[in-house]
Amino acid sequence: MNKRSSKQPPLQTVERALNFLECVAGRESPPTVQQVSAELGLNITTCYHLMRTLIGRGYLDRRPDLTLTLGPGVGALFNQYRRSFNVSEKLSELVADLTRKSDETAFYSTLEPGDRVILKVLVEGSQPLRVSGLYVGLTGREYTRAAGKAVLAHLDSERQRDMVLKDLGDRTKAQQEDLLAALDREFEEIRRRGWAMDAQTKQGVSAIGSPVFDKDGKVCGAVGIVAPTSRMTGAESERVREVLDAARQATELISS
Repeated sequence: MNKRSSKQPPLQTVERALNFLECVAGRESPPTVQQVSAELGLNITTCYHLMRTLIGRGYLDRRPDLTLTLGPGVGALFNQYRRSFNVSEKLSELVADLTRKSDETAFYSTLEPGDRVILKVLVEGSQPLRVSGLYVGLTGREYTRAAGKAVLAHLDSERQRDMVLKDLGDRTKAQQEDLLAALDREFEEIRRRGWAMDAQTKQGVSAIGSPVFDKDGKVCGAVGIVAPTSRMTGAESERVREVLDAARQATELISS
């Protein structure tokens, strides 16, 4: 998700280009420029201009069948982004071990400067049916994600509020306050039990996340698993136990 500032509105042309790129990246099958135009609600001529610009910079490729895929420029950005990560090998092994124990996709996310929770390690499960749409670098809408909620629950109320409001610019003041009040109650429950749940009923996806703490006892991230709700139902207690154990181990690694 993009970090927005109420004091400095985003440059429309840049925002449209990024939305175009994200639309192509988020599709399960390569779209045409016409499909992107319809999905974003943008004029087709504008979309052609955006497409040509992104192709020219290497961020998109247009295949012979006229569908669009990500270009090599995205790979260069991703490689540089990954080099900036500071996740230890032991933490990566811990996530892989969680995947082996649960047979589900496991993740480790960290709280970064700017108060965003970013997915840093992702290990896919061995099950034939897996959750799509996850990627290293995923961030935003922390109040909806298991990792984000696990972190938010252990921050002070002012930081909680600021992080949540970043993604609520399209809601009325009353709607924002109602959501914040509901989240306060949910955060209290998360602190009590030690884990957060993200159940996206419409998408059929569920995730469990547990907070990880640094040597000063401050929350610094979260570890967890994500799986189709059909498999999570009935196995929730076992998955929770596995996630809590992984979070404990991660805290010990970071604190040592």
